[in-house]
Amino acid sequence: MTNTPDEIIRSFCAKWADGNVKEIVNYFDENAIYHNIPMAPVNGVDEIRLFIEGFFSSAESIDFEILHQVASGNIVMNERIDTLVIGDATTRLPVAGVFKVLDGKIIEWRDYFDMGQFTAGMT
Repeated sequence: MTNTPDEIIRSFCAKWADGNVKEIVNYFDENAIYHNIPMAPVNGVDEIRLFIEGFFSSAESIDFEILHQVASGNIVMNERIDTLVIGDATTRLPVAGVFKVLDGKIIEWRDYFDMGQFTAGMT
């Protein structure tokens, strides 16, 4: 049985708590685009892997708490609290994510958040 886009994104978000970059990256299509809107987009699974490895190289833990999630066809949108522990700092960051899933893989992922709030939590 094929997982729905809603189920795929819920599973994907849960995987971040494990910190296994290989498993996280496996959710992406080879030509996926990942765009944290305050930053430049990351294109292709190899660049996405490097970007995610960069997060985990400095963070002791990353956890996505989905507050609300809706799906329509292959589009999934969620409101989350992303909790990042980096050194002595813990940041709880409100995030809105938009995902496009095709053939069981993420082909587009955009996250919207306040970069000022993110960087303030890192000090």
